[in-house]
Amino acid sequence: MTPEGAARRRAPGGDRGASFTQYAAVVLCIAAIAGAVLVSVPGKTGDLFSTALCRIQQAVTGDEGPCGDEGDGGDQEADPEYDYTPLYCVKDGTKETYGYSLSLGIFKWGQEYSYAKENLSDGSVVVTFVPTTEVGVAGGAGWDFGKKNADAPAHAGATVEGGVSAKLSPGMTYIFKSKEEYEKFADEVDAAIAEEQNRQMNPRGQTGLAIAEFFGVYERPEITVQPTIRTATLQLEASGDAGIGVWAGPAAEKGDSWNMNLGAQGNVTVSGKFDKSTWYDDPKNIKTSETYGWTGSGSLGATALAAHADGELSWSGGTRIMRNEDGSLDSIRYIAAAEGSYTVGIDKQNERKNKDGLDGGGISAGKKQTKSVTQMVQLDFDTPEEKAAGEKLIEEHGLVPPPYVSNAMADQLGEEDYGGDIAEKPADDAPPWDEVFYEKGRAWQYASDVETDQGELAAKIKMGLQFGGSVNWALEERNTTDALMLAGPEDGGPRRFIEYADCVSDQAKEEGR
Repeated sequence: MTPEGAARRRAPGGDRGASFTQYAAVVLCIAAIAGAVLVSVPGKTGDLFSTALCRIQQAVTGDEGPCGDEGDGGDQEADPEYDYTPLYCVKDGTKETYGYSLSLGIFKWGQEYSYAKENLSDGSVVVTFVPTTEVGVAGGAGWDFGKKNADAPAHAGATVEGGVSAKLSPGMTYIFKSKEEYEKFADEVDAAIAEEQNRQMNPRGQTGLAIAEFFGVYERPEITVQPTIRTATLQLEASGDAGIGVWAGPAAEKGDSWNMNLGAQGNVTVSGKFDKSTWYDDPKNIKTSETYGWTGSGSLGATALAAHADGELSWSGGTRIMRNEDGSLDSIRYIAAAEGSYTVGIDKQNERKNKDGLDGGGISAGKKQTKSVTQMVQLDFDTPEEKAAGEKLIEEHGLVPPPYVSNAMADQLGEEDYGGDIAEKPADDAPPWDEVFYEKGRAWQYASDVETDQGELAAKIKMGLQFGGSVNWALEERNTTDALMLAGPEDGGPRRFIEYADCVSDQAKEEGR
């Protein structure tokens, strides 16, 4: 019962004439005795005193309900009214990406802009804008087999390239409580997207717009609402590419040449990422979060004539630590994801020799199909005792989820019984964070189908030192097909995964997936 409810409740029977001062004196006396007993008397004896004092207080105030461990056989159960619903589960969404990159010798730099819109299971809409600046270096070696002359127009070769790069992304996220609220700002959002697309695809045109803006004849579109989250992300990436191919076509000495590439390519990429976010959703408590993540991926593909196909597998993980405005621990979220994809499309490359060097370029485009599985576990810390348990967890395990938590991150979507008992009640000697997870931890998993249309247009010229440039674009559509959430404990028993229908997209439901 809340303090307000207790204050409104009247004492029964002969206590109706008791004054507020008398009640206050008794309650203060009880509180003082209880505090002294609980501090000085440990274990079960202290629990007995606490239960007895609770009964005295109920007799005075007229409150009802069990005291201490009464009525539950001595096992304290989790709050039956606690909400275990996931805080963030994507039903469906779209993402648009546009960018360009330039290279000079071994150096590379570029910019990319992405806009994502996600519909969440609770009805809210999340819109995120992320401009990314990338700088890096790359190098490699190649070997040719065969002669490139009129008598032997066909040749074979192999290349190995590697590189490292750094990406800096200042992102802005807007969270709308409903689709109706989002639609009020949709025109502003669309105008801002169009402005950024124009800036990315036509950077030279920005000079004229800047002049027009200076003289007041042009006003850049802006979103009037303030972002809910501001994020700064730093990502370091290392990659390695290898390819082997056979090329056939007219010899360069006879004029323009064209290539038919019959070969295979492979790629391995590893990256680490750190982002720091400021959350403005609660003006009275502006929180900050730090997320440490990693990604590893590998691909293998083949090209025949102008068509190509490749497959890719990737794994990623991360840990987000969120703190309140006063610095205290608010929550820890562990994230894991796996994706498998394949791409089919066209890849047309051209090269020709001129007096200044070698000109070249080409276009590639295709459709990418991806199946992804995302898993999340979140521990919320509300009381001082829980916050202390969370700090101890970070101290002892760092960014790695402890075994008790990682049990809930196993692959459950393919299991008929969803993996059975995922989280049993911890033993008495278990670490305190295990109890926090058992009583109030959230865990959820969802599988999504992702379809991406993507393309790239590139050009290069070699005049002693190679110079190149490219523009790229992609449009992604995501639909969640299956989702599970970890239900709360029943009667002190284990916790199990159950279906989470609210996270499944409407399209998947209609298609019966």
